Amino acid sequence: MRSKLFFILLPLSLLAQMELEPQSMLYQAEWLSKKFNFEVAKAPPPLISPQPQSCLDTASVWFSIDLNEIAAPAFETLNNDTFWEYLREIGVQGVYLKGLKRGGAFRTGIGLDPRWGNDWEDLSNLLRKKGISLIGDSLGSSTGLSADFWLALKNVGDYPGLYHLVEIDKRDWKLLPKMGKSQFAVNVPWLTLQELHKKGYVPEEFTPYVKQSRWNTTTQVKCNDGKIRRWIYLKENEADPVIDWLNPSFAGCRIATADTLDSIFNLGEKIVKLDASINANTKQMMSLWTRKLGAFSVLESKGGLDEIKQASTDLVTDTITRPALLHALITEDAEALKLMYRLYLEEGIETKRLVHVLQPFDQFVCDWAELLFSPKKRFQYYDEILTGDALRTRLLKEDVSKIGPPETATWPKLCLMAKGIKDFQQKWEDSGETHLLLALFYAMQPGAFSFSVSDLYGTLQPQIVDLLKPNENTIYPSLTGQMNNPRSFAMQMRKLFSIRRDSEIESAELVDVPQTNQPGLIILVYQLKNSTTLQLLAVNFGKQNATQVLELPNIRQTTAIDLLTGLAEKKPLESSVIRLDVPPLSGKVIRFQTKYYD
Repeated sequence: MRSKLFFILLPLSLLAQMELEPQSMLYQAEWLSKKFNFEVAKAPPPLISPQPQSCLDTASVWFSIDLNEIAAPAFETLNNDTFWEYLREIGVQGVYLKGLKRGGAFRTGIGLDPRWGNDWEDLSNLLRKKGISLIGDSLGSSTGLSADFWLALKNVGDYPGLYHLVEIDKRDWKLLPKMGKSQFAVNVPWLTLQELHKKGYVPEEFTPYVKQSRWNTTTQVKCNDGKIRRWIYLKENEADPVIDWLNPSFAGCRIATADTLDSIFNLGEKIVKLDASINANTKQMMSLWTRKLGAFSVLESKGGLDEIKQASTDLVTDTITRPALLHALITEDAEALKLMYRLYLEEGIETKRLVHVLQPFDQFVCDWAELLFSPKKRFQYYDEILTGDALRTRLLKEDVSKIGPPETATWPKLCLMAKGIKDFQQKWEDSGETHLLLALFYAMQPGAFSFSVSDLYGTLQPQIVDLLKPNENTIYPSLTGQMNNPRSFAMQMRKLFSIRRDSEIESAELVDVPQTNQPGLIILVYQLKNSTTLQLLAVNFGKQNATQVLELPNIRQTTAIDLLTGLAEKKPLESSVIRLDVPPLSGKVIRFQTKYYD
């Protein structure tokens, strides 16, 4: 149960008697700052520009674990040497533990959530022994209903500066909605917010198109100075208070930097994820701060190309190709997917800065981020020129016609839906090959590749998973069973990661997205690191064989090897032309080299 429920039910009179400050993040931040002050002072100034290559050298294949979705006790399971040896053997270089810190996404404290016990040092040593780097979350754009928030309402020290917290004059309490006896806060309707705006309490951040606003009002609170106050505050979700990053106290920045300090120095994290919703200036500051502490940062982007281009972090999640990948899978049409990669080329975006996330944790929607954020921009789609808004409407209509309204769905489930299977009881033969095709597509690209528990076990919906034993309602068998089967999903992923590692594809550069004569076929051409060698990825999302004749001037005097099979393709040595034959729902990874592949 979240701490929110505890505080809603806890009488404020009782809160006034509690020793809240030692529990607060701001208090913990001050303590951490003093503890590590001299160690940080000795660190060199951070590099101003992003360092994607150094981050990829640390870890470019990530495995994500939502700690709330693994069988309890979570850390006892994770301290199993066999599990991490399996991941190391598969080729995992970094592990992202979601929900590691107190409060999870809506933080209520700095440091480990007490639910995970006292075995962190053992787990940290185990990860280090296996050569697996830890990836974690930074503070988000809001906190939970924490000790900090209650101290802010009591007007203690710098705590009010943590949040967008506005005191309402007693003469204007009549404007605020009435409160029930057991309520500590209720939403401010937008009509009331208009009146408060006229009074100068809030900026003009309301809309008549929704009944509720982003502001809550509190009940009467007796503060430390004896004055009784009522506040309004900016919130996310039902009640979580939003952090004010540009308050004169900079209290929000202080707890964010201390939280990262704890993650890197105490927990040993090498890569820190930044929430897309935090203030732009704070993202830049946190990127520099993370590099100063000897780690790297990745932005959990929710926007389009502009956000990716302007990101100060070392890596950025690839948001614009994910809905296009789904679209290609369910419609057998990869034209929108090709468009997104051509946009990367046109905008000069270094594709090795991208993190290709196979399985999102949050709700999966056909958001089409680039089109959503560029509604008036014109895009070439087949032989038409369409605005972003018009193209998004068309693509969404096609998505919904295939799978219904957007919903939370894992990639294994989407693979079954794409094949027209509705009972979801079929096993590997019905989804595994298609699921592997998606993994192939993202794993054979520059940047980082991330997959999750949902992918490794083939879950059809969020559920509690035992990491080593068999699970009900999953498509794939236990991890132990998969490691003993060369045709299993896990072992096929191991093969992909081996090819990825040998090619150093994570450090390559996207150089071409050729036109194709069949809608389901996409071809991406890469130049490998520190060489003129080209590597080609061809994936056919259609259910018919795809044939494409491709001319690339730089492939003269080369042979062509399909790295997935180890077999040579039929290409004359002197020719700059290659004919590709790609069977339905399959892919090829072809390297062009001056001698035969050993």
